[in-house]
Amino acid sequence: MLEGKGYDIHQDCDVEITDAFVWTPQDEKKRFDWEAGDYIYIPPNTIHQHFNADPERPVRLISSTARIFRQMGLNTLEQFEDAPEYDPDVVLTAERVRDYMRGSVEPA
Repeated sequence: MLEGKGYDIHQDCDVEITDAFVWTPQDEKKRFDWEAGDYIYIPPNTIHQHFNADPERPVRLISSTARIFRQMGLNTLEQFEDAPEYDPDVVLTAERVRDYMRGSVEPA
């Protein structure tokens, strides 16, 4: 986490891979609090959601996926909803991200 504070809700899934890939969410949901400087690990096959705890200050995070999951065909991601401030008209380029990280451009 680069900036901000908040929490994640994680829900593990039972997975069965036979002729089809079938996953079933477990009943238990776990909460993990985080703040700037923390590292969040989201295990494969986990339903998760990020929450900002400070509505006056946006959260900035860097997200990545291990390449091995892509090679194994497990790199799927289903996004159910966008953050309220999401603007689909903003195109993220390497230059825009660099400038934002340096503080020379406001968030979209």
